Amino acid sequence: MTRFSDRVPYWVTLNEPNINFNKYADNHNILMGHAKVYHFYKEELGGKGKVTMKFANNIAVPLAYSNASHVEAALRYQDFILGIEANPLFLGQNYPESDIAYFNGTVDFFSVDPYTTQFAYPPPNGIAACASNTSDPNWPQCVITTNVGNTGWLNGDASYAYAYLTPQYFRQHLGYIWNTFRPAGIAITEFGFNPFMEFARAIDAQRYDFERTTYYQQFLDEMLKAIYLDNINVIAALGWSVMDNNEFGSYEQQYGLQLVNRSDPMLARTYKRSFFDFVDFFHSRVQS
Repeated sequence: MTRFSDRVPYWVTLNEPNINFNKYADNHNILMGHAKVYHFYKEELGGKGKVTMKFANNIAVPLAYSNASHVEAALRYQDFILGIEANPLFLGQNYPESDIAYFNGTVDFFSVDPYTTQFAYPPPNGIAACASNTSDPNWPQCVITTNVGNTGWLNGDASYAYAYLTPQYFRQHLGYIWNTFRPAGIAITEFGFNPFMEFARAIDAQRYDFERTTYYQQFLDEMLKAIYLDNINVIAALGWSVMDNNEFGSYEQQYGLQLVNRSDPMLARTYKRSFFDFVDFFHSRVQS
């Protein structure tokens, strides 16, 4: 920041810290670290750029919308995955008064990695009983999630990891963030798809990655509905990833818009179909 604050307009302090902590003290240190960087940049350096903290959020929707306990479970899931850090940062809530003023307002826009959607419902013994029992295997969230809907169908095409192709919920996802945290804008800072066992396909088949193209185009279509029909200020959409890489210790988890041929000693890179379709989407639908 000291060297580049006059040239870099956007800064991210931490990547998905809302899914990588175990204790209250960890969460406090995350919020404090972010806030200190924000105040340093704005007050000591006089930085004019925008600063954010990047959240992971594979939103949970009610398994049955007509069931009040399922709605409660979905909202509780969101409170645990997002609210625990976003509430003090954006709303000035759910944190001791002695600290809240230092944290609140230290995020200039909402940055989120929304890969997929899942269904939520309460545990068999109910949320209240679970929440009161620290020995309960579902504690502290006390919510169960699934990718199988109440009709018995999956919510979308499966990837080679946890994500499912679920564009039908993406507009709702953006609406939840917009209406709950009331940010100045929302940046989609990671989203993408790794087709099932893409690494095992022939090179030509890997390059013709129709599932990934479908993922991006359908998610982006829903994003445009959120912008133009719901008046949500979406300021960015960044696909993950520019090329196949090492995802959590494995080269078999391929998210890339470019193929890396690992049987080639030169590790040759070639564009996949999804790259051209991703670029064409913005050229055809987004005005500069």
